[in-house]
Amino acid sequence: MSGKTSPPPKKRVERPVLPGGPTRLGVRLTRAQRRNRWLVGAATIGAHVAVFTALFWHYAVPARAPEPPALEVSLIDTPKPTPPVPPDPNEVDTGATVVAPDPKPPMISLPSQSRIQAVVHDDMSDVMSDSALAGAATIGEGGDPGGACNMGRLVQQALRRDSLVRGAVENAHRTGKAIMVWNGDWVRTGAEEGKGLSAVREAILWEVGFAPESCRNTRVHGMVVLSLADGGTRFAVGTGEWRWSDLLGVHPVSR
Repeated sequence: MSGKTSPPPKKRVERPVLPGGPTRLGVRLTRAQRRNRWLVGAATIGAHVAVFTALFWHYAVPARAPEPPALEVSLIDTPKPTPPVPPDPNEVDTGATVVAPDPKPPMISLPSQSRIQAVVHDDMSDVMSDSALAGAATIGEGGDPGGACNMGRLVQQALRRDSLVRGAVENAHRTGKAIMVWNGDWVRTGAEEGKGLSAVREAILWEVGFAPESCRNTRVHGMVVLSLADGGTRFAVGTGEWRWSDLLGVHPVSR
C-alpha cells in the first residue's frame, strides 16, 4: 500500500419505494401496503378458483337430456267416404237368383184381445140350421092369432122397433142367421160375456114383464121363431112346453 490515504467510499443514493412495490427486508410495511397485498392475493386466488371450476364443471354437472322436438299438429277436413254402390244385378251374372229386399216391411196389424177372445169362443153353437127350425112355429101360427095375448107377435114387434137389437146382432156377426136365444135357459151367443145377446134379452124381458099376467102364463108348445124386418135374422125361443113367464124366471102359482 502507498502512503497515500484512499478516499472514503461514496454513499449509495436510496430510491423512493413505490406503494405496493417490493420492500427491503427489515422494512416495515404501511397499512395501505398490507391492504393492497391482501386484495391482490384474494384476486389471484379467485381467478384460480374460477379457472378450475370452468375446467371441471362439465364433469360435475350431469348433462341434460335433449328435449324432444315439438310436434306440429294440423287439422285437415277429410272428405266423407262415398258408400260403395252395389252392382247392378242385371249386369253381374253370379249364377244365383238375386232377390231385392223390401225397403219397408209390411205392417202387420195384430187383432185386439177382445177380437182374439171372440174368435176363440165364437163356436157358432147358438146358430141353428133350417132343418132344426123345421118344426118350429112362426108368428101367426098357434096361440091367439087375433087376440091381445099373442105374445109372440108383441115380442117380435118390440124386437123390430129396437135399434140396439140390430146393433147387437151386427156386432155378434149373426145378421141373416137363426139364433137360439132361450131354450129353458138363456143361451150364450158367441163371445158375449153374459148369456144371450144383452139387447135381445132386455127387449124380450121388457115386453113380457109388462104384458098381462094371463098372457104371460099362457102355455106354449114347442119352439117359436121371431124375426127382424130383414126376414133373415131370426130368434128361436122355447122348448117342449113352457110359458112366457118362464123367461122372467117366475113360475105361476098352481091353484
